[in-house]
Amino acid sequence: MAKASYKTLNNTLEEELRRELIEKNKELQVLRNRCEMLEQSVREEQTAKYEAYKRISNLTAKTD
Repeated sequence: MAKASYKTLNNTLEEELRRELIEKNKELQVLRNRCEMLEQSVREEQTAKYEAYKRISNLTAKTD
């Protein structure tokens, strides 16, 4: 009887850990998606800044 009780306890703990692992994987995916979005935003901002400086340089060169 004690063996069956232990088995039930073990299954319950395994199930709890499995659910926690699933939750952590979901959190990880959300964070990865957010990181990708932020990286893309920084890339776009850097590209826009570079293009703006190129335009400033071209306009400055035309006035000289």
